Amino acid sequence: MKLFSNEDIENYYDQTEIHYRMHWKLEEGMGLHYGIWDENTKNIAQAVLNTNHQLMTLGEIKPGDHVLDAGCGIGGSSIYLAKNKGCTVHGITLSKKQVVTASNLAKDLGVNDKVSFSQQDYNSTNFPSNTFDIVWCIESMETATDKKILFREINRLLKPGGKLLIGDIFKPEPYNINDEPDMQVMLNGWAMSDILSISGLHETAAATGMVVDKLQNVTDKVLKSVQRMYLAGRAGGIGAKIYNFFFKSSQFSRLHYKTGIAQKKAYDNKKWGYYLVVCRKQ
Repeated sequence: MKLFSNEDIENYYDQTEIHYRMHWKLEEGMGLHYGIWDENTKNIAQAVLNTNHQLMTLGEIKPGDHVLDAGCGIGGSSIYLAKNKGCTVHGITLSKKQVVTASNLAKDLGVNDKVSFSQQDYNSTNFPSNTFDIVWCIESMETATDKKILFREINRLLKPGGKLLIGDIFKPEPYNINDEPDMQVMLNGWAMSDILSISGLHETAAATGMVVDKLQNVTDKVLKSVQRMYLAGRAGGIGAKIYNFFFKSSQFSRLHYKTGIAQKKAYDNKKWGYYLVVCRKQ
């Protein structure tokens, strides 16, 4: 299992942002995640925004809730929660570049009085204990090498009865990541070492003073995004190989196309699923 440092994770997001702008309508959806499709979803940007809506609804977020967006990217979810629920949100990311982008977007969209951002490691933050009603993690927790360290910090930050809301990929059943080459290509290409299984999620929550209240399997609803990413990977492969031959490309961007191919193969083989989760601090 390959391990990644915080610097690696920061480099991944900074180096590959251009790919999300090209293929994921980042200016509209403002999110670097799969996106949930339903009968009313017309494009990838709407799918990304729909993920915010679905998780916000499942988690029963209330107006005025104090939210930590742990792994906030360019601030899309933070801005969404401020605009749609009147939440006060602080977003944290390992990327200095993302802090600047997110702060500018919040100002441009008129929510900088409710939303703020800082560069922090979500495994060890500088917030006081019992600060937040909600900790929000959309496709961010899986970069944590030790998920129990992350869950303990989240438990510390949540007020009594506070909730951790997750939208992310999980193994439907436990298996050794070293036995699954497609999963290794997929995860390593995203600066991830391994992901939790569903049973591992329950065990991790229980071991850190939390309980899984709600678990919604929406694997079928990310299929269009899986296919879109696959096609982008196939199309980008030839260009990437030519570019990499003539120029020295960055560590993650030069192989990013391979993740698009591998993630679909792993999806088709049911090696991962997509779930919305509500955990509660006991």
